[in-house]
Amino acid sequence: MGLREHQIGKGTLGYKGETAEYFESKRGLWDHFRWLLAAICLVLGVAFLVASASPVVAARVVSVTDDGAAGTNTVVLVAPNGATAAVTVAYADTPAVGASEQATQLPGGRLILGDHSAQGRGAALIFLALGGGIVLRAAWRIRHPRPRQTTVLVPDDTYALPPH
Repeated sequence: MGLREHQIGKGTLGYKGETAEYFESKRGLWDHFRWLLAAICLVLGVAFLVASASPVVAARVVSVTDDGAAGTNTVVLVAPNGATAAVTVAYADTPAVGASEQATQLPGGRLILGDHSAQGRGAALIFLALGGGIVLRAAWRIRHPRPRQTTVLVPDDTYALPPH
């Protein structure tokens, strides 16, 4: 194969992923990603909290359109304030035309069929707790930084080939 014995380690132990410079260059990536992940979780938690606090209205069913290929119906709802929405519903759950159905009116006038405030509060609690936990962990990590060590067991030039 033509490899000398001291060249075999060059591809493994001397790999740039195990050098001190490589580890130091990747050191802050998780720290930055942690704040981004916390922000995303907190924004989702607030969105679910706002949606769960939205009013539940009695919407009137205006029309029902059958979609035989999908096995569902498209139901058009009208809220008391005039907001309309088309909702896809399974055959078994399809209300009759003219019926009054409970619907949640989200910010922006969008309607969803049913009252999902309990599920929304639960999802908000999970996302807010997760985001808050990440923020607390990040704040703890700022006060207690990791020691500047790597897993390098040998100096970087140990497996360097001498010039020929």
